[in-house]
Amino acid sequence: MMKKIIYLFAIFLFFDVTAQKMEITSAVIALDNHKDLEAAQKWIDIATDKINKGGVLKPKVLSKYNHYQGLIYLKKFQADVNSELSFDYLETATNAFLKDAIAEASFSKKSNAQLPVCAYLYQEGAYKDYESKDFKSALNKFKSTISINSSSAIQKIDTFNMYNASLMAFQSGDYNESVKWSNKLIDLDSKDVRFHIRLIDAYDEIGSLDLQLEAIKNARKCIPQSKEIIFSEVNYYLATGDSKLLLESLDNAVKSDSLNPILHLVLGNTYNQLGDFEKSKDSFEKAIFIDSTYFDAYNNLAGLYLDKTIDLIDKKNALSFKQNKLDASYKRQIDNLYNQALPHLESCLQLDPTNISIIRVLKEIYYKLDNSKKSIEMKKLEDSLAD
Repeated sequence: MMKKIIYLFAIFLFFDVTAQKMEITSAVIALDNHKDLEAAQKWIDIATDKINKGGVLKPKVLSKYNHYQGLIYLKKFQADVNSELSFDYLETATNAFLKDAIAEASFSKKSNAQLPVCAYLYQEGAYKDYESKDFKSALNKFKSTISINSSSAIQKIDTFNMYNASLMAFQSGDYNESVKWSNKLIDLDSKDVRFHIRLIDAYDEIGSLDLQLEAIKNARKCIPQSKEIIFSEVNYYLATGDSKLLLESLDNAVKSDSLNPILHLVLGNTYNQLGDFEKSKDSFEKAIFIDSTYFDAYNNLAGLYLDKTIDLIDKKNALSFKQNKLDASYKRQIDNLYNQALPHLESCLQLDPTNISIIRVLKEIYYKLDNSKKSIEMKKLEDSLAD
């Protein structure tokens, strides 16, 4: 009785395996001979359903099944490439090719040759998602590309798409994901400035000052002469309000890019915060020397002189009517500062003739310097702009 049961089971198994082989063969014929993609998909899906229910194939037949499942679903994707759902087809194709390529069976070389095609199609899909600003979907497609290229079948270190993934993660607001990819990239190539900048910016968005500073310090260690990294350090200390460390960072920045007027301007602002008038003035003047059209440099330089008048004006106003000599002394000092600020404010007006704030300041200074003609001129200009 037991022998009969075993015999019947063997017969059942034989016919089941034979049926699966026939379905796979039918799928192959439909695809290769008849170019009937729908029929090919129908037969390969029947074979898939039986395998999922426990059907077992010999390695050679299984390799054929995986390869043709990949081909059929790849063609399904290519026939319906404009549909987002078509990427389900591409996923099925990719998984089938990967299984076969890794197995190193009879169709594995052919399957392996299809994997770069799948990776390329995911990458192209990611670019389209990026153009339509669907950054999350673009991220997922770049990750699929990376997964294919890094598989044991291909073994490619795909830094190009890893960087794209870090960008898409950042754009989609998934900053932790951007950190993950940025760290991987830095581990692979610590000399690439882009990888460090991406990590620093991601920590900035997360709001982790400690991790951001750690990333900046590591970047400075890896690429000490990088202007971009130095600027990131400058921006960090500007944001945290640490003027002393900012000054040290700015010194490095200026040495790195001595003809950058913006750096000299920021350096001047920092010296001003630290109360060093002369160094602040020198920095603003260097910025102007480098760029004679730099409005902010002229404006900040004028502001240095005007700020110094504030304390003198308070002292002058606090005098009694009997303190005439001291009053006259304060007035001379104030007027002297006004006269030093004046040419820089006039330069601002030349660069921006409709700047109402500059016009109003000039109107007041001309008036206080007893230049009524110029003061009236500024008043008329102010009124014309107000109209």
